[in-house]
Amino acid sequence: MAFDVFNGDADGLTALVQWRLAYPQNTTLITGVKRDIALLQHVPVETEQVNVFDISMAKNRPALEALLQAGASVFYADHHDSGPLPTSPLLDAHIHTASNTCTALNIDALLGGQYRH
Repeated sequence: MAFDVFNGDADGLTALVQWRLAYPQNTTLITGVKRDIALLQHVPVETEQVNVFDISMAKNRPALEALLQAGASVFYADHHDSGPLPTSPLLDAHIHTASNTCTALNIDALLGGQYRH
């Protein structure tokens, strides 16, 4: 089972839409209202794949570490300060905190502008 976890604002939605256009997959969506970002705690630890867009890793660290320890592969894209990244071969982190970027722009760069429109 796979989950897409994302901030329910324009940045999180745009990042997710671009990613799913490039990599279609049937997933369970988990989101929250703006500033409700402690969302990884809602993902069952026995899942196989988690994709995270535009939520602070620092605010979700305990749940992230539990997922990684349970063997979940985690793709994480964000623009917020993450603190130190967990060391795990199961974590594919794309954290860019420059003041002139957002998660959707980070995904756009990863996809080479393919779904910029």
